[in-house]
Amino acid sequence: MPIRSVRNNFMAKKLTKKFKDDVPEIPFTFDFYLVYWEDIQSDAGWKTLKEIQRMKPAICVSTGWLVKNDKKVHVLMSDYNYEENGELADGGNTTVIPTKNVIKKFKIADL
Repeated sequence: MPIRSVRNNFMAKKLTKKFKDDVPEIPFTFDFYLVYWEDIQSDAGWKTLKEIQRMKPAICVSTGWLVKNDKKVHVLMSDYNYEENGELADGGNTTVIPTKNVIKKFKIADL
């Protein structure tokens, strides 16, 4: 499926579940992104030279709050938790992507 149609399907879905009053708000101002990026592709098996020459990098998709974005890296954090007082405690499920590997990124609104 082409990247554009995947994006359109993902972006077309609306949030239908509302937060209950006892759910704390998101404790930071980072934006949430869907990021397409290239990664290394390797194979330890035997292949013909033509098969090897046709190999390409893997296209990956990651989502999360973009907590760092500079010339060297894009850092996504997909999970976080709270202290008992409602403050941000820890972040988890992080992905560090070299900026030169980022193909395209889409900001996800309404979070």
